[in-house]
Amino acid sequence: MSEYKDIFKAESEEHLQQLNESLLGLEQNPLEIEYINTMFRSAHTLKGMSATMGFSTIAELTHEMENLMDMVRKCQVAVSDSLIDILFECLDTLEALVESVDTGGEVNISHLQATLTQAMEGALCAVEATGNIASSLAGTVSINTQENLKPAHETEMHIQLSESENADIETAHHEGNRILELKVMLDPSCVLKSARSTLVLINLSKMGKIIKCMPSEADLEDEKFGFEFSVVFATKEDDARITEVITKISEIKAIDISALYACENDETESTIKEDTRESQKCSSGVKRSESVKSIQSVRVNIERLDNLMNLVGELIINKIRLNQLASDINAKSLDESLANLDRLTNEIQNEVMEARMVPIDQVFSRFPRMIRDLAKSEGKQVDLVIEGKEIELDRTVLDEIGDPLVHLLRNAVDHGIEPTGERIKLGKPVAGFVGLSASRQRNSVIIEVQDDGKGMDPGHLRDIAVKKGIMNREEVDKLSDTDALNLIFVAGFSGAKTITDVSGRGVGMDAVKTKIEALGGTVKVSSVPGQGSSIKLQLPLTVAIIQSLMVTIAGETYAIPLANVVRDVGIKARDIKTIEGKEVILLRGEVLPLLRLRDVLDCPGEAEKKENLIVVVVERMGSNIGFVVDQLLGQQEVIIKTLDNKLLKNTRGFAGATILGDGSVALILDIATLI
Repeated sequence: MSEYKDIFKAESEEHLQQLNESLLGLEQNPLEIEYINTMFRSAHTLKGMSATMGFSTIAELTHEMENLMDMVRKCQVAVSDSLIDILFECLDTLEALVESVDTGGEVNISHLQATLTQAMEGALCAVEATGNIASSLAGTVSINTQENLKPAHETEMHIQLSESENADIETAHHEGNRILELKVMLDPSCVLKSARSTLVLINLSKMGKIIKCMPSEADLEDEKFGFEFSVVFATKEDDARITEVITKISEIKAIDISALYACENDETESTIKEDTRESQKCSSGVKRSESVKSIQSVRVNIERLDNLMNLVGELIINKIRLNQLASDINAKSLDESLANLDRLTNEIQNEVMEARMVPIDQVFSRFPRMIRDLAKSEGKQVDLVIEGKEIELDRTVLDEIGDPLVHLLRNAVDHGIEPTGERIKLGKPVAGFVGLSASRQRNSVIIEVQDDGKGMDPGHLRDIAVKKGIMNREEVDKLSDTDALNLIFVAGFSGAKTITDVSGRGVGMDAVKTKIEALGGTVKVSSVPGQGSSIKLQLPLTVAIIQSLMVTIAGETYAIPLANVVRDVGIKARDIKTIEGKEVILLRGEVLPLLRLRDVLDCPGEAEKKENLIVVVVERMGSNIGFVVDQLLGQQEVIIKTLDNKLLKNTRGFAGATILGDGSVALILDIATLI
């Protein structure tokens, strides 16, 4: 089964995420029984998958979780804080067990099993002792006493037909067909339920006309069902032939063929038999298509997408080279052919880029559980509001932003949100607000983390910088409020009075800045004391291909990522002033520091003295700096080749390299580390 481990882990993580989300919903809405039903389905599927793969510990723990959830579903146990905590502990243990399938590590679940057993036995004893569900279990799980909660019905398959579907039945019957309902039971260990249900539908469509499917065909494809589904279809085949065809499909446990099926509406329950010629009107529904849906998506390893992206990059480099050669030759017929090649290459590039895009919800969905646990451990009430979950990012970028967002959100709860008593004194809502949002801005994605807590005081941050020896008093007094807020990104800087498991060591925000800038992004912080803070991350949609401004310095070509470029301007050398030995210029009422890239990069040869200079204004963490360059070549889309070589990967000032149309190599400047 080792070849299926990756599929098992991926699908298990999806089910565990669904369980976490549903349990969070149940905690907020204990009377909403649909949450427990959703959890039951996910747990049941996870149990079957684990048993099939031979991971008995996962299957055993999931089975015991099912037993407890079943008691909730039957109203033998009420949803309480202790029950929620037990189930969350189960999910954490299951996550650890799923992670350990690769390493073979062992996870001790005996304590958790004992807790589950105690909770269930205590609940059953209370019910037996009182003859009702009015007792409670001290310190473990309380028994439900609310009369408005009825025991949930066992899942049954009820075929509900629309008028048009009844018309199909009548027409098919007049044509001499038999109208059958086929119930299919999959083996509980079936891993790929959607594949088995699709095979059943394909075979049935070959033997007759499918009229109705329950659950719907779309739900079957998405595996939104247990291990049983029903199909109503018209056929001339006999039962033996149908049984032979369907039971040959692997992992089909049993089938039940019946010429009688239930049809429900609000007033009566009717049945339609094989010889019934009159159509029965039932609750409205949507008529399904006669054909079986084709598979709409496949799982692709990210390494394969990376390889495909590299090949597309090589294709684009060769396309640029061909265009350059064509311009030298000046052949009209060649230009026309290259125009088509250019269009096709761009379309391929766009399709590959889209294939790598993933909804940011895959990262955002982790945080409600994290914030819930953190707020509970600190005795705070926190409302997390998430927006923009549908925004898409390149998978490579998405994989890297999880840890920075964890730091920012933990800081918002730990440093930002005040204790409940303090918030009440300040007249703030008892529950603190933490917002996590994503939005699209041209070729970038903006992710913002904000809170309505105590905010940050620039003066207080200046004092901390002096106290920790990061800067002296004279230096911090010269800082603007924006620059003072940016002190939180200095390594070793921390405003926490005590070191806790959450924060206080002065490494979190430095790690955030380093990671985001390594991705070609920027970080901006703003805060109002007493009202809260906001930290914005600006990230490129992809790190594989970027728009760049091409410049020359000392005869060499360099690329400056366009995301960092504010503008380019021409200045007079005589207008340059010096402040404390550093060159600056007054530009649009702003004092702009200047850096001569020739000197920064230590280029050989003497710089030519010019009266007119070209300055590229770049932005970093809210501050602008001017780069003096020799020449502007224009904008160009470049393919990033990372500096993975042992000798080059730690080189500061460069984000990578690219190959130009003439075959030469141009280095891509990393603005953050260069400055």
